[in-house]
Formats: sequence, structure tokens, C-alpha cells
Amino acid sequence: MLKPYYETGYDLHVANYVAYLHTDKKLYEDEAHKTQAKKDDVEKAFKLGRLMIVDGAKTYLPIALLAAGVVVYDGTTATTCTVAAE
Repeated sequence: MLKPYYETGYDLHVANYVAYLHTDKKLYEDEAHKTQAKKDDVEKAFKLGRLMIVDGAKTYLPIALLAAGVVVYDGTTATTCTVAAE
């Protein structure tokens, strides 16, 4: 059987989690790119299928989860978006 990931009361009514991609290829929690996204938060959102990544002009759904972060694809280029270790 596949391992289930359950939503909790904390994310029961959350449609998506948004991370902001900066030109430095890092993910941030805020549009101002002040607070880098934490690895655990990004992994949880990815595993729930609710992670969206915005870089201003484009919105991505990540296609892979790596130790360093997530991979997004814009139709021509795959980009690895890194996250804070903790």
C-alpha cells in the first residue's frame, strides 16, 4: 500500500501553498523575497499536491522533489528551486 499523507486541521481548508521564486533560484515565503522558504514546509506542500510557485510573470506546479528543493519546468527549461535547510 502507498504511504498516505493526511491533511490536518491546520490545512483542512487550504487550497494551495504559494512560494515565490526569485532570480537567485531560491524559494521565498513572501513576494518581497525576505524570508526563504523552509525545506519542511515546501516538502509538505509538495506531498499534499498543493504547492504553487510564482516568479512574477509565471506560475508553476513543481514536477519533482529533490533534497535541495523542487524542480519546475516552463516548457523549455527545467529549473531547480532551492530552499532553506532549516
